[in-house]
Amino acid sequence: MTLILKTESHGEVESGFYAAFMQFARLGEYTFATRHLCEAIQYLAENNKTLETKLLGYDPDKFWTGSTAYHQKIARLILEQAGQSTLPASKEAGLKKQLEQWQTEIHIKDGEDDVYSPGRIIPVTVIKEEQSILIGEYEVSSVHFGRMSRYLANGGLFGWGNPPQFAEITMKAIQNSSRELYRSIREEIKASQKRSN
Repeated sequence: MTLILKTESHGEVESGFYAAFMQFARLGEYTFATRHLCEAIQYLAENNKTLETKLLGYDPDKFWTGSTAYHQKIARLILEQAGQSTLPASKEAGLKKQLEQWQTEIHIKDGEDDVYSPGRIIPVTVIKEEQSILIGEYEVSSVHFGRMSRYLANGGLFGWGNPPQFAEITMKAIQNSSRELYRSIREEIKASQKRSN
């Protein structure tokens, strides 16, 4: 579920999610925990005077390791349930909820998969009177940053299914923010809501 993002510094780059496994998101060469990226978006939306924050960036291998582990968990679940011809509705609902949680949530400490290591600090700076934002070496206009922010909070093209709390909070923060950085995306969200009514 890649989002092609127009940047001011590098032209079009791949962003959004790598695949249906949405624990990690990307921007060009950077890989971020989706939750952390959404929390940074929310932080900037809620703090009008804040012009800087930081994100922990990872090597893309962090995503592929997580994606492999996720698919192995799914395969184990399928094998465990293979002996039953049908699942009770309550167990089926619990299974679906478990899969969604594995897909979207990162455990803060999980043995070798400690989300805080190894990574590198990526500076995030609002620039040009809030008309652009610098995420590491990538300059993104406020319009395209807003679209990427909305895309992540919505769970990409197909949505979260059952949105994690951090995504819902991020979307509300974007919609309620009064800062210039999010003005364009607020207007686009309002226009799309009017069209759907």
